[in-house]
Amino acid sequence: MRRSKILLFSLLLALSAWAPAAADQLKDFPPAPVELDGQELFSIRAGAKAFSPEFRAKLAGERILEVAKDYGVKPEQVTVSELEIAAIISAGEKPIVTILDADAAAEGREKGELAEEYAGKIRQAIKNYREQRSARVIATGLAETLVATLVLIGLIALLQRGVKRGEQAIRERLPVPSLQIASFEFFTADRIKRMLVAVLKVVRLAILLTLIYAYFHLGLSFFPWTRNLALRLLDYVFAALSTMANGVLDQLPGLTFLVVLYFVTRYVLKTLKLFFEQVSQGKISIGEMDAEVAEPTYKIIRLMVIAFALVVAYPYIPGSESSAFKGVSIFVGVIFSLGSTSAIGNIAAGLSLLYMRSYREGDVVKIGDAQGIVLYRKLLVTRVKTFKNEEITVPNSSILSGQVTNYSHQARMEGVILHTSITIGYDAPWRQVHDLLLEAAKASPHILKSPPPFVLQTALNDFYVTYELNAFTDHPQTMPAIYSGLHKNIQDKFNEAGVEIMSPHYSQLRDGSHTTIPEQYLPADYAPSAIRILDTGKAAATSEDGDDKPVRERTGQE
Repeated sequence: MRRSKILLFSLLLALSAWAPAAADQLKDFPPAPVELDGQELFSIRAGAKAFSPEFRAKLAGERILEVAKDYGVKPEQVTVSELEIAAIISAGEKPIVTILDADAAAEGREKGELAEEYAGKIRQAIKNYREQRSARVIATGLAETLVATLVLIGLIALLQRGVKRGEQAIRERLPVPSLQIASFEFFTADRIKRMLVAVLKVVRLAILLTLIYAYFHLGLSFFPWTRNLALRLLDYVFAALSTMANGVLDQLPGLTFLVVLYFVTRYVLKTLKLFFEQVSQGKISIGEMDAEVAEPTYKIIRLMVIAFALVVAYPYIPGSESSAFKGVSIFVGVIFSLGSTSAIGNIAAGLSLLYMRSYREGDVVKIGDAQGIVLYRKLLVTRVKTFKNEEITVPNSSILSGQVTNYSHQARMEGVILHTSITIGYDAPWRQVHDLLLEAAKASPHILKSPPPFVLQTALNDFYVTYELNAFTDHPQTMPAIYSGLHKNIQDKFNEAGVEIMSPHYSQLRDGSHTTIPEQYLPADYAPSAIRILDTGKAAATSEDGDDKPVRERTGQE
């Protein structure tokens, strides 16, 4: 009774689909496949106003899957019931699909014959579905997966070992001549070997990716639940490759130009790099270019070459004419312009300082109030370590606008002059003072004997003479210690000679006293003038014999 109701329901469903088709003719729809477990069983080509082929195929696939999962229904129970207007394929009491006259007409077959063929395919599909999910098949899949994993590990190990031996053979045993023109080497043997090793590594990566893809494809295909994913993975790869191939073909002229431009630019950059390496090593000289500025000069020229190549390549870049690409380019340019004003100023200043050769790393310099050793010099900033062990970061733009004193530059040539001053009274012979200062300089460490130190008398003041000792050194990095040793030796030498280091001042009531001119400049009968001190409240002082004599007294001398 129940079976009859189901058949009646299926018949009504068929009539609802067929009746409009008989009156209005079936529409020309593309075939819709009926699938089970990712496998296409057959296609439904006919549709009607009520149901499209896609809907009918999807409904049939869902019913076949229900039957396949119901192990209580045997595949032999899939039968065909042929009526006048349709043939119904069912599994026991469960209707699966209705074959209309339009379906048979689309295939050029009788509906009964077509329904029997479809029923046979359904029975076989149900058997395959259940067999693929049996314990034996799952165990076999696990074993195959384990074997595939071991094989993958073995192949990767062999690949690594082969590449390692290949690299060793290239570096140690492969005879590769260098590419040179005259005495200039464009490509050394070591560089060519490194290129060959790089190619070998690229091949290794390609093989490794292929092995991994093959492993996953096989592993997924061993189990029914993931077999569709394996097929899709293959489709995804081929679809991606196909899309890329079509895109490459469409853009082939532009891409060919870009590839040629890339290799030309790369070759030019490598040639420039090798050339400036020769300059930095002193093998090639260019006018007055110092070897120190060879590397930054190369970087500047490299940036210009890359910028020129980008300008030339821009019209040939795929998508460069799109509004989105142009918008992003403008946005990046605006952000770069707004955010890099000070940075560009510092970079320009750094380049100017570099070519001005104001200083280099390791030099002892004075920049503004900072005096010390240059630790770090780049395009943006310079770092100086002072003699007090302080690290100061100075922007290059402020250095360019200020004054830089480089002690090391002069020290590398003939030595930098260190100087210190003392003041001595006029009573000390200037030749003696000169000798004592020179002896102190010669006794100090890191003071050069050639050029010799010298003394300048920089001022004749009211009460004393200013002497300036100048001494050469080639160790400006130890200036504080040299000054300290020099001052110690000056004190020792003057104390040993009995010459007092002072700036004398005189306070007196006098009409004369002993002059401070050295003795050798005074006449033999020189006598200092007397100082008369009179007490205005008393009579003049007298001597014991009663004779009036002037009383002479020195008031003191500092």
